[in-house]
Amino acid sequence: MRTGSLFLAGIAAGLLSLCSSAETVVRTQTVTVTGEENPQESPSPEQQEKAISAEKHDNIHIAKVPDVPPPSREALEASFRKAASFLLPRQNKDGSWGDHTGTKGLNVLCPYPQGPRSFRLASTALCIVGLTASPLHDDPAIQNAVDKALNVLIRELPKLKRGDTITLLSTWAHAYGLEAYCSAAKRLPKDSPRFQELKEAAAKAIHATDLLSDEAYGGWGYYTFDVFSQKTIGMPTSFLTSTVLLAYKDAKDIFGLDSDPNVLKRAVKLLKALRTPAGTFVYSRDHMYYGTAPINRHTGSLARNPAGDMAIMSFDPGFVTLTQLEDNVERLWSRDGWLYMALKKPVPHESFAQNAGYFFYYGYYYAARTFDWLPKEHLPRHAAQLSEDILHLQEKDGCWWDYPLYNYHKFYGTGYALYSMSRVWDVLQGSTIPFTVESPHAAGTTVSSSPAS
Repeated sequence: MRTGSLFLAGIAAGLLSLCSSAETVVRTQTVTVTGEENPQESPSPEQQEKAISAEKHDNIHIAKVPDVPPPSREALEASFRKAASFLLPRQNKDGSWGDHTGTKGLNVLCPYPQGPRSFRLASTALCIVGLTASPLHDDPAIQNAVDKALNVLIRELPKLKRGDTITLLSTWAHAYGLEAYCSAAKRLPKDSPRFQELKEAAAKAIHATDLLSDEAYGGWGYYTFDVFSQKTIGMPTSFLTSTVLLAYKDAKDIFGLDSDPNVLKRAVKLLKALRTPAGTFVYSRDHMYYGTAPINRHTGSLARNPAGDMAIMSFDPGFVTLTQLEDNVERLWSRDGWLYMALKKPVPHESFAQNAGYFFYYGYYYAARTFDWLPKEHLPRHAAQLSEDILHLQEKDGCWWDYPLYNYHKFYGTGYALYSMSRVWDVLQGSTIPFTVESPHAAGTTVSSSPAS
């Protein structure tokens, strides 16, 4: 017993020594790279980034694919018109998109009535995000559809409740509802009544989402299989935590709204813990002990990486570097086949590396959001690569979809993809000149009245 104690004490002393040495090395490297000889003088942001980039790299090599030709302006315009012509006539009477039909042999757990309400409102929010980002945003028919959709979010989101003892699907609706409010508010004067209305709705969404955070571990999940309690204790996931944190960041930037600081701190801490040295994000907290499982390697984490790194960088800029963030999109371009193999498969996680179809457009949506972070001179390459991957997947009716989810998949998929292609447009065309939407009923005409219900 005594020998064991001495052995443990020796190990502890050795670890402390190693930590002290490592800290000294890191400090020395930072000073050397930044050229800061006076430790009391703070380095500039450029020097900080240079120092961090010199020290922090993920340990998996990236094989970059060659550049691809960008899409033509005509191809992009036609794609936007097709997407809008799909969405407008399929908007529900109340202004939402999607419904709980189209069931199949194996359906995603979605208890009635809160599950369907959550999916419908989340899909509606993503349609708003896609339409307001697109170069069609000034079209009267688009504005009318977006206004109707915002009204249903403002009216229905505060009424969402927990579905049952094991699901928290409303977290998705609140997170993307918050994104929709931010997306719409970007185009409004801050002193306008509508901006103030959206700000009030955003504050309610933040409060509701704070209450859904995991009480034990931090972050957010949407299932609680093992434990039921009044306050959420379950299985926080890396991707839903990233989704919420990025929505919080947008709400802070656009409305000046803050979430509960303790909720925020614990969520960021959890997300950091779920990031591996290889630059991947394990699926959930339960996966922390299974880092080598296929879903937690790069082949299974491709769709989660951009969102996870952006979320961490939003609240701790020094933890992840821009180099690491850009590596994520390069991996997506070079390894996209792993996600393609999961497209439209009806069983979750049945594909290689345990990928699920619904990973697909989620990953590309957040890859498109990295365009706000990456060096401008690199964006044409990334925009062309993104377009190469998803433009050809647009269906004949104008939608995009990746997984058969009742009758929500064509709407959330189109919202994700429409936003992504809109960022491609911003980079490659840079034009804000609006163009009208072609009517789905008669070629050569435009939609000038309210969208059909």
